Amino acid sequence: MRKTELERFRKLLVIEKERVEKSLHKHTQTVTHEGEVGGEGAKAHSNHMADQGSDEFQYETNIQISSSEGRYLYQLEQALLRIEDASYGKCGNCAKPIGIPRLKAKLDARLCIDCKEKEERGLI
Repeated sequence: MRKTELERFRKLLVIEKERVEKSLHKHTQTVTHEGEVGGEGAKAHSNHMADQGSDEFQYETNIQISSSEGRYLYQLEQALLRIEDASYGKCGNCAKPIGIPRLKAKLDARLCIDCKEKEERGLI
């Protein structure tokens, strides 16, 4: 991959990483109730059972989103490290080029499409 392409992907990765960090921070604040009066990390208690169920569902959803975003953030950081060590854009399994269209669609791709399909079928 050319230096100009690597630099373009590095910039895209940094922008995406910053977006995910902001979103993760927002969800973490929601889960821990930071900034709420009397929050101290405790969950809110609703006066009605239906409201309490809705609150609990939203709380669990925020935890799941935070977990997913945390994993995605890690993958973005790993992709940035691959740019630094010149392995970005090369399949981690077969070492063939991943392909620009796949990288545009999935910035943190570590496998070429063929190896990813094999992985999903349990062949790798």
